[in-house]
Amino acid sequence: MKLLILGATGLVGGWTARKALEHGHQLTLYVRDENRVPDGIKEKNVTIIQGSVEDQASLSMAIQGQDAILSSIGPSGWADVPGQITRGYKLILDLMRQYNVRRILAMGTISTYDPQDKPSFYRSCLYWLIFLIARGAQKEMLGIERAFREDGDDLDWTLCRVGLLGNSKEDGGVAEAGWVGDGAWSPLTERRDWANWMVQEVEKETPTWVREMPAIYTPKKRKTN
Repeated sequence: MKLLILGATGLVGGWTARKALEHGHQLTLYVRDENRVPDGIKEKNVTIIQGSVEDQASLSMAIQGQDAILSSIGPSGWADVPGQITRGYKLILDLMRQYNVRRILAMGTISTYDPQDKPSFYRSCLYWLIFLIARGAQKEMLGIERAFREDGDDLDWTLCRVGLLGNSKEDGGVAEAGWVGDGAWSPLTERRDWANWMVQEVEKETPTWVREMPAIYTPKKRKTN
């Protein structure tokens, strides 16, 4: 497959790119700074395009001809411009429509409520913790969710709602998808497990979780691929 990776200089995006290369996919990496792309990812099957999430010309070049998009971009800190990533996703959805790219898996948050969720003490604690220490980032993530719901009704999008992100050094784990508070759900999402899940999910001949926001989590007993 021809896959566009957004956020490849981050931990999740880097693991996603590595796993996709292992599976033989042809990658385009869209990054703000091409000098930050890890050396191990700069291979002959990789095209690197530099630009911002609001750079229409560069995004058009990156999106055209892709089979799907895997994105782990989200607010990163105090230097973020409010609303920039939300506006960027709106542009990405418009360009997907223009270039007939239907599938995108993107980063969401369990701060976003889904009607299929069940009550969860852990989620409530995380929500209010983020509200207190990173309100701007939380507002941005909620804005991203609205952008997909309002502007992506004719596209095959999936918002991966993650919780606390972990940095396990063990590869081979695969995250699970479900609903907050349901069954084996856990508030922890190992970054590698999430990356592995996205690659496996995009490879499915018939997409699942279309126009849905599953909670992506690492179970207590890690599932291996």
